[in-house]
Amino acid sequence: MYATYHPCGLPFAIGGDVPHIRHLVEAAPKLPGVDVMIGTVAKSINRKDKIVEVEDRRTLKKMMIAYDKLILATGSLPLVPPIPGVNLKNVFTLRTMHDGEEILATLPRTNKAVVIGAGPIGIEAASALKERGLDVTMIEMKPSALPGMLDADMSEAVLEKLNQVGIKTMCCSPVKEIKGEGSVSSVVVGETEIPSDMVILAMGVKPDLELAQQAGIEMGASKLIKVDDHLRTSDPDIYAIGDCAESKCFFTGRPMRSQLATTAIRMGKVAGANAAGGDKVFPGVLNTVVSSAYGLELAAAGLTAQAAKDAGIDVVTGRIRTLSKPYFYPGAEPIIVKLVVERGTRKLVGGQIIGDGSAERATLLAFAISHSSTVDELASMEYSYAPPVNECIEPLMIAAEAVMRKL
Repeated sequence: MYATYHPCGLPFAIGGDVPHIRHLVEAAPKLPGVDVMIGTVAKSINRKDKIVEVEDRRTLKKMMIAYDKLILATGSLPLVPPIPGVNLKNVFTLRTMHDGEEILATLPRTNKAVVIGAGPIGIEAASALKERGLDVTMIEMKPSALPGMLDADMSEAVLEKLNQVGIKTMCCSPVKEIKGEGSVSSVVVGETEIPSDMVILAMGVKPDLELAQQAGIEMGASKLIKVDDHLRTSDPDIYAIGDCAESKCFFTGRPMRSQLATTAIRMGKVAGANAAGGDKVFPGVLNTVVSSAYGLELAAAGLTAQAAKDAGIDVVTGRIRTLSKPYFYPGAEPIIVKLVVERGTRKLVGGQIIGDGSAERATLLAFAISHSSTVDELASMEYSYAPPVNECIEPLMIAAEAVMRKL
């Protein structure tokens, strides 16, 4: 039981980039007026009397804690689909320190692994297991990898990289069954049976809403806890943040899910300030995200072209391929940039980047999008250049000019 650990680091601990999994754990903060209760579970909320009933898991002792303002940050649980065989030994989720420790303990006896789900965690887990020398197959039921983060044309570059390093990928492939006698021995996909002695379920998360639902807190259209722009729930003295709380799309204002660590941190700052008497507003999300596929950096901000079309936004896209550094400099690698721009206003709507420096470029795009910047402004921005770190013409600008030619 830990006060804070970093679940996003679990795949990299499994792959060996993080030397020891316990390096992901942070000590409980020691701040004046802050009482951190580890190993304690909140059992119920009495909204009328403003009391939370908690229980110490070690002693089973129950306590009543009074509050003036309460913040719900109950997070999420790994999604375990109703596939026959998910309860077999060596079928894991990858969400907690315990999950990571169990996978690491099993690795010495593992030769073949199947990862179900090709989102960021699935891709990172598949890469980690390949780095450990396993024969890895990644299965995704949707037509492309990283659905929701990348358009299909950008996803192809990721799948190409994974195939190059020997990770077998299968899209449009729902899993029918996980087979085994006590322990997993194979995974059935359609008419194909894939031998495997380890399975990692990386199919997303489901919000942990039990405490809020028991307290009668209202749920929103996304089936998460409904909050206003100050992150107040239907009870004005209770706030909700993170994976259990509803976000809103920056573009449409519609309720949506944004179960990212960065969203939780931003929400926490707003709710914490407001619970202490402040007046901060949560502006919505662009779902800026970065991942890594066997050393290939990939990131996105804002809407994909498909998501924009689904939202009724008329967009123009530009996709370019260039180098991360000048051709003459050692280490120059391909970089792919795709921009999504609203046709009428010429405003940036989204962007996807694959290659070195993707995270920084996605962060810059997120800032530009949130400030209603146009593709013309991106094309004329000032930027830095030195051969060891960047191409002499910034790749974002090349992509912006490609869109402008279409417009």
